[in-house]
Amino acid sequence: MFRMRQYLGIGLILALLCVTVGPALANELAEQQQQVQQQMQVQQEKTEQAKRKVNSVAEQLHKVQLELDNAQGDYKAIQAKLSATEEQITVNTAVLSKAEKNLSERSLVLNKRIRDIYQNGQLSYLDVLFGANDFGDFTTRMDLLKRIMNKDIELIVKVKAERELILQKKVELENDKAAIVQLENAAKEKKRIIESSKKEREAVLASAVNERDTAEQSYQELLETSRKIEQMIRRNQGSQQGPSGSGALMWPTDVTEITSPYGWRTHPIFGTSRYHSGIDIGADYGDSVRAADSGVVIYADWMGGYGKAVIVDHGNGMSTLYAHNSELLVGEGQRVRKGEVVSRVGSTGYSTGPHLHFEVRQNGSPVSPMEYLP
Repeated sequence: MFRMRQYLGIGLILALLCVTVGPALANELAEQQQQVQQQMQVQQEKTEQAKRKVNSVAEQLHKVQLELDNAQGDYKAIQAKLSATEEQITVNTAVLSKAEKNLSERSLVLNKRIRDIYQNGQLSYLDVLFGANDFGDFTTRMDLLKRIMNKDIELIVKVKAERELILQKKVELENDKAAIVQLENAAKEKKRIIESSKKEREAVLASAVNERDTAEQSYQELLETSRKIEQMIRRNQGSQQGPSGSGALMWPTDVTEITSPYGWRTHPIFGTSRYHSGIDIGADYGDSVRAADSGVVIYADWMGGYGKAVIVDHGNGMSTLYAHNSELLVGEGQRVRKGEVVSRVGSTGYSTGPHLHFEVRQNGSPVSPMEYLP
């Protein structure tokens, strides 16, 4: 409707120009107007294309991160099975060694017993019993014969059981060794997928760096995400019963080295001067991230350029944000204690390497964390 009114207005102006200044000048002005409109349309298309590309970059990062998380989860599961199988091989090897030793010792005893019977002939149990002098002697001889028979039977049973156990453990060992080969191959494949996903992520980030329009729009997206965070925090204020935090914050990681301060800086990805709403702490991949104070988790999920993020509301208008995590260990609505591990350091979202992006917000607006950290 707005464009239609523009075109009607332009047509009216051209008609008036034809009357007042003549057809030639009117045509020239009309051509200039058309060129301006074309330039505006091209610029509008570029803007729309840049916005689509920004959304594509964020979506691509999220998609690649999901693939990376799945591959890493599978890799951990395979490694756990591999470790368990190797432990089982160690146990079965020990059992097999002991069984073979027992079988060797019992086989010697059994062979000696058979050799004695062969050399001396089979003992006649009836002759032994009927050779007794009295009933007491008969009872004693009966008891001795029972013991001999039971020992022979027990020896044979144990030898048989040891042989079966050895065969069973040998089969299990062969199966476990075959499983080890399969698991190692599966681990190599998952490792390949992980490396491929990391390279794909780097390529997506590189495309955002190399294209100025995309970089600018990506930064604008970060600002928009920051504004959404502010609105979300304000909506959640007052939802918990009473303040939870002490107001005195602790460092969220064991590392206290700041690799990028709060305020204006040269952005590591976009390469231009940008406002940094928190501090970057130079922790390593997988390091524990702890709640800077007690409170309630109001967000724990993917958050655009922030990657995997956690937000904790501490009451009295204060909240803290932990971004670019590799793993989230808490859920929304969960109460956390000061110092409790909430996530693991990573490099998700718009990040060039592992670190923790840490923000402190008052009534949703970012403030310098250094005013609250010891």
